[in-house]
Amino acid sequence: MLQTMSRVGMNTAQLTTEELTYVDQRIVETVRPKVVGRILFPVFRLPHAGFTKVRGYRQTDMSQARISLHGQGKNKDRSEKESFDITVPTIHKEFTIWWRDLEATRSSGLPLDTQEAENAARQVAEEEDKLLLTGEHTGWPALGIEGLATATGRNTKASAGAWPTNSLTDLSAAIGELEADGHMGPYACVLRSSWAAKLRALISNTATKWLEVIQDLFKAGIHVSDSLYTSAGATTSALVVEPANANFEMVIEKDLELFTMQDEDMNLQCKVLEVVAPRIKRPASICEITGLT
Repeated sequence: MLQTMSRVGMNTAQLTTEELTYVDQRIVETVRPKVVGRILFPVFRLPHAGFTKVRGYRQTDMSQARISLHGQGKNKDRSEKESFDITVPTIHKEFTIWWRDLEATRSSGLPLDTQEAENAARQVAEEEDKLLLTGEHTGWPALGIEGLATATGRNTKASAGAWPTNSLTDLSAAIGELEADGHMGPYACVLRSSWAAKLRALISNTATKWLEVIQDLFKAGIHVSDSLYTSAGATTSALVVEPANANFEMVIEKDLELFTMQDEDMNLQCKVLEVVAPRIKRPASICEITGLT
């Protein structure tokens, strides 16, 4: 007996709840090691994805407190707040699940092939990390959004060069810049892999690595990401930051998720997407070390 035409391919190209759960798990497991930005940025959740713009405020300190014997006299003022708006973009990557591949997988009894979904998720995670850590830079348009390394008003410190020999000098100087602005830690460091590799070298005539020398400076961790660039797109910088909600946060409405829709050819058109943006509120909590050599 012939199968009803309306059922051929139509049901087979729909993912079951169990299959969707499996894909989601594989996406999360793939992305988790890739996202340094999510470790550093506290999260601020938006109520829905309709927010394409979000307001933030950069705050200046009040005047000094007064010392007096009986607490008399008024010493009242207010901190100035400079408002700014940030764009909240969608980060996405598309792929296809062919209905015949899905049918073959189910018939074999093997788990669903998630390589395409994992690859798409990696691409989204890498763009997210670049958005948070660097923001728009030369050669990489991102709707004008600033990240840690491009935030207006951030501290900068020129490197003394010759890493790893001067790494402790550079990183200590960056912490000094943050302390001078009232940011007392704990601090985190972000390095590209090439500079982190230098820190894993041994100090001459010792069994001690440079990484072991500097790690006590960074109670919030030393993080490695090749999503860190300068505003000019160079790879010769490092960051020292004080992570805190008051300093910077990741605005997020839609976390990493999979959207599927069956097309006219009965295949599944899939999209891995998220809606996130960095919001830098106190750029003086960031120090970029420039000109590493």
